[in-house]
Amino acid sequence: MNPSAKQSWRVMKFGGTSVNGPERMNTIADLAEAALKEGRVCLVASALAGVTNLLVQAAEGAAKGEDPEGPLSTFRARHEELARSLGLEQRCGEALEALGADLAKLLRGISLLQECSPGVTALLYSFGERASCALLAELLRQRGLPARLLDPRDLVLCAGDPLEATPQLEGIRERFGPLRDGGDRLVLLPGFFGGDASGKVVLLGRGGSDFSAALAASALDAALLEIWTDVDGIYSADPRIVPEAFPLPELSFEEAMELAHFGAKVLHPKTIAPAREKGIPVSIRDSFRPQLPGSLVTAKAGDPPQGVRGLSWLPGLALVDLRGPGMPGVPGVAARAFGALARQEISVVLITQGSSEVSICIVVKESDGERAAQALQEAFRAELAAGMVEKVELRPGLGILSAVGDGMRTRVGMAAAFTSAMADAGCNIIAIAQGSGERNISLVLSGEDGPRGLRAAHRRCFGTRETLELYLFGVGLVGSKLLELLDRQIPELAAAGLDLRLCGVANSRRMVLEEAGIAPGEARARLQASEEPSSLERLRSSIGVRRPEVAVFVDCSASPVLAEATPGIIAAGLHAVSANKKANAGSLALYRAIREASARSRRRFYYETHVGAGLPVIDTVKGLMAAGDRLLRFEGVLSGSLSYILGRLGEGVLLSDAVKDAMQKGFTEPDPRDDLSGADVARKVLILAREAGMMLEPSDVKLEGLLPADFDDSGSVDSFVARLPQLDEPFRKRVEALRAQGKVLRYAGSVGPDGARTGLLEAGPDHPLFPIQGGENALSVLTAHYSPRPMVIRGYGAGAEVTAAGVLSDVLRLGLGLR
Repeated sequence: MNPSAKQSWRVMKFGGTSVNGPERMNTIADLAEAALKEGRVCLVASALAGVTNLLVQAAEGAAKGEDPEGPLSTFRARHEELARSLGLEQRCGEALEALGADLAKLLRGISLLQECSPGVTALLYSFGERASCALLAELLRQRGLPARLLDPRDLVLCAGDPLEATPQLEGIRERFGPLRDGGDRLVLLPGFFGGDASGKVVLLGRGGSDFSAALAASALDAALLEIWTDVDGIYSADPRIVPEAFPLPELSFEEAMELAHFGAKVLHPKTIAPAREKGIPVSIRDSFRPQLPGSLVTAKAGDPPQGVRGLSWLPGLALVDLRGPGMPGVPGVAARAFGALARQEISVVLITQGSSEVSICIVVKESDGERAAQALQEAFRAELAAGMVEKVELRPGLGILSAVGDGMRTRVGMAAAFTSAMADAGCNIIAIAQGSGERNISLVLSGEDGPRGLRAAHRRCFGTRETLELYLFGVGLVGSKLLELLDRQIPELAAAGLDLRLCGVANSRRMVLEEAGIAPGEARARLQASEEPSSLERLRSSIGVRRPEVAVFVDCSASPVLAEATPGIIAAGLHAVSANKKANAGSLALYRAIREASARSRRRFYYETHVGAGLPVIDTVKGLMAAGDRLLRFEGVLSGSLSYILGRLGEGVLLSDAVKDAMQKGFTEPDPRDDLSGADVARKVLILAREAGMMLEPSDVKLEGLLPADFDDSGSVDSFVARLPQLDEPFRKRVEALRAQGKVLRYAGSVGPDGARTGLLEAGPDHPLFPIQGGENALSVLTAHYSPRPMVIRGYGAGAEVTAAGVLSDVLRLGLGLR
């Protein structure tokens, strides 16, 4: 026997994009030449990209009596041009001309009869592979490589439907025997088709070139099957839907079969079985980047650390629901359903049945949905008439999202993580199925929800980068500072794996919405130039149509209208981060409506800046209450601006000058009366009381402003500020008198047995608010656990920048918390 016959075979399959053009053809020749140094090589090739579709269109047109000259000319031109580019005109001219003539004769016959039988269709569709392989064989010979062109009709024996034939494995192995044991070193097998017992062309189904390669590998006892395509392996998910998806270095035969069945496009679903039976490793490689390692499918791959190996989305399905009170305990219901579908040659993609046996859900291709429903109605006609089966319901427009991984068998909580990711993404699960092998969990979702669910599941399973869309309403002091922070932080966040995009910005008059993102540094100018009116309904509509994975509404306004709209915004699918205290300090009905919307929509509402700006006040109080503590009393300096003004008074500055100073530094609202009235502090007191479990209305808070009740605070801001010197002397005397007693003047809010109130407080050295410096916020919390000494939270809280930083912190906490 020739020594070369003892060398192992390597089967290398090249898809349509991998043979499409002179550069790609030369790459195949390079790879084949390199592989020949290690053993014998069987190349399997597809038609040039787009040629099979061209032949399908030609057949359909000819069957309608249309002139086939157009598709014929395109077919000839593409292959002749490739031959010229490769310098093969002389070598391939005769073979291509003969193929073109045979194709023309076949198409003219179809056009004349206006009929195209399955057998003729199979023959017609094989011309693409025959033409590409004729070119490739001559290219290899031109390079001096001993290429032998094989005829699949003589080797790939099949039976049954000419368009979806069944390979005869024993016959194929027998026919490959001379090759397996002979002396050929390099052979080329056109993919996609084979021959029946009489030698007529039959097809292995669309995408069947992978199947051809697997059958050849099995029959040749190959050491390796390589699938060369235009991607660098099998991905963790479809990268067209999940940009963060990554190639899998290894996976098992079982995992590959599951992923292929449920929609992974790299491998033909039937490809794995022949290789798995013989234990032949399958390597998926990128012919455009052959230096990459690709993915290796073997009998046993190491368990993935996440449990899940990969995710797939299979759209274009329909669910047929068979239900009724007469089904439980009745033997053979499922068998009858399967039988009815089998008689109509309808393949079942997935089936699930509840333990109550009241319902059987069967998933089929959407194109088969109507026939499946009719078949079941016919099969259960008597039960429908008797009321034992209530109805057969068809739900089209669905798909299956699957998580696949051998490691799922040993990981607790995989189903919970998978389904909770759907809930967080707002995807409704219509049906769920898991095999006893625990290698696959499949969820039936609407076609609209599928891509979003796939992205959410990928983030949950693999911890990959997520996109967080931000919609900012209000670009005053706080909103402008937030834009500055975003401009600085977005690049750093991207490096840390969080894709934060400003997708909307609005004020009370104008709006800009842009899915691709708005540069924060340009946002105010873009808003100023925008002609689109500000509209919450427009935002809700946009979110409802696109349904992004994580969308966050940020309210940096002081608008009561936006506060009232918060429940509807959350119900529309947006998380909410608010610096607008009116959302939490409005009516008790509004407070409850926000939380009900949050719970119902599984969307979060963060508002740490409502009290204490950037200080961790609200979360601390909520944490204490959640841990079972009981509030006895809290007192707080809750206004950074009033803290600053009273601090300046303590330094000897007059009241009117202290207020002007705070205004110039941006510590107050544009109208300082908003701060001096104490209304802002009252809102914070109300919020804290509610967080502690006291369901108070705004009117329950006793409000005393910083200024005397009889002081005239009417008119414009300028006229109001001009009258402030009238209070300079009374405040100076009061501060000095308190200093003589060792006390200080504070403006505080409190909640205790005597109710909720705000007003001026004279604090001595023993009071927890005594040491507070000008501009600081502080909260003294006396609880059952923190008693007799209260917990004190203290820090600077004045200024738009501090508040903006707190808002961004809430946004990031939300983004990171959803991972």
